[in-house]
Amino acid sequence: MLFLPHSLLLFLTSALAACVALFGVGRREKAGGWAFVGLMTSIAIWMMSAAIEAAIMGQAPKVFWSQMEYVGYVFTGVFLLFFALHYTQQAQLLTPFGRLVVWMLPILSLLFVWTNPWHHTVWTGFSPGPGKANILIYHRGPIFWFIVGYTYVFSFVSCYVFYRARKTADPVIRRQLDTILLSAAFPFASGALYLFGQDFVSGMDVSPFGFSIAGLIIAWGFFHFHLLDIAPVGRAVLVEKTPDGMAVFDDKGRLVDTNPAARRMLGIGTADFSAAALLSDYPALAPLLHATQETRTSLVITDGPLELDVRMIPLTDSKNRFQGRLLILQDITTRMVATRERDRVIAELREALAQIKALNGLLPICCNCKKIRDDSGYWQQIEAYIREHADVEFSHGLCPDCTRKLYPDLADELLAPAKKDGKHFV
Repeated sequence: MLFLPHSLLLFLTSALAACVALFGVGRREKAGGWAFVGLMTSIAIWMMSAAIEAAIMGQAPKVFWSQMEYVGYVFTGVFLLFFALHYTQQAQLLTPFGRLVVWMLPILSLLFVWTNPWHHTVWTGFSPGPGKANILIYHRGPIFWFIVGYTYVFSFVSCYVFYRARKTADPVIRRQLDTILLSAAFPFASGALYLFGQDFVSGMDVSPFGFSIAGLIIAWGFFHFHLLDIAPVGRAVLVEKTPDGMAVFDDKGRLVDTNPAARRMLGIGTADFSAAALLSDYPALAPLLHATQETRTSLVITDGPLELDVRMIPLTDSKNRFQGRLLILQDITTRMVATRERDRVIAELREALAQIKALNGLLPICCNCKKIRDDSGYWQQIEAYIREHADVEFSHGLCPDCTRKLYPDLADELLAPAKKDGKHFV
C-alpha cells in the first residue's frame, strides 16, 4: 500500500462519517433517523473503500475496491431522499410502488457493477494515471452515468424538499435545514469536479473531499442545533389531522387546497370540487371570498346539522402582496346548542321570577266581595288569582266569626272541639 495524503484524508472522512452514523443511532427513532444512519453508513463504506483503493497498488485490487465503493455509493441518493421525506414529514408523497422503484435502482446498479467484466457497461476499460500518483483512470460506460444520474436526481429532489420545508419552518427548524442544505453543497461541488474536471484533477477521485466537509458541518449541527432531536412537524400533522377545517383560495378566488376536516364539514366528496360549486351551496361564504381584510361569519349547514364559525385570513407574500385567502372553519355546533339551552333556562327562570314577584306588588281587591283585578282588568276570586300566579291549592273552611254568623244555632256545637284544642278553625 502507498499512503498518500489524499488516501489518508479519505480514511479520516470515513471515520468521521462512521462517528456521525453512531451519533445518529441514538436518534434513529426520530423523524428520518433511520434514513440518516443509513446515509452516513453508506458514506462511511464508500469513503473507506475509496481510501483503500487510493492506497492499494495494482489494477485488479483497485478495481475490486472500486466495486466495494459502489456498495455504499449507490445507496447515498436513496437514503438522502428518504431522510428528506421523513424528516420533513412528507413520506406519504412516495407511494409503495415508488419506494419499490427507488430501492430497485441501487440493487440493479450493484448487479451491473459486480458483473462488469461480462458486459463492460460500468467501466469500458482502465489505464494508469500520470506519474507515480498510484491512480487508476476508469473509462466510464453508460451504466456509470446512469448510476450518477439517478443519484444526483435523488439528491436534487431531496434538497428541493428541504428548501420547501424551510420556507414555512420556524426559526429553530430553519437553522437545522440551513445546516443540511449547506452540507449538501460541498459533495455536489466536489462530485461535479471529479466527473467533469478530469484534466484538472488528473483522474483523482476528489468527490470524497466534499463529503469530509459535509460530515464536519453535520457533526457541528448535531451539537449546536440538536439535529434530529427537533424535527419539523409537516402538513400531515398541522393541516391534515387538525379538527378545524382549512380551505385555501388563490387571488382569483379559485379553490386550490382543502384538508380532510373542511371536506367533511362542507360535504366536498370529489377532488375536482370547484369554488363556484362551493359558493353555490354556501352563498354565505361569498363576502369572505371578496374581502381583503381578516373577517369572520357564521355558517349553518342544515344537512349536518352543523354550525360553523368561519374565519378568513388574507395570505400575503414576503413583500405584503396579496396571494389568496385562507378559510378556517370551526365546528361550534355543540357550543351553540349549549348556549341556546342555557338561554332557554334563563328565560324560564326569569319568567317564573316575574310571576312570583307579581304577588309582591300592590293588588287591586274589592272591599266587598274580595275579588282581585288581574293585569287584563278582569276580576277574579282571590283563590283563583293566587292559584294561577303562585301554584297554590286551597282547602275551604269557616272561621269562628263566620260560623256564629251563618250558623248561630250550631255554632257552640261546631266550635266545641276547636276550643278544646285551643284552635278556632272549623
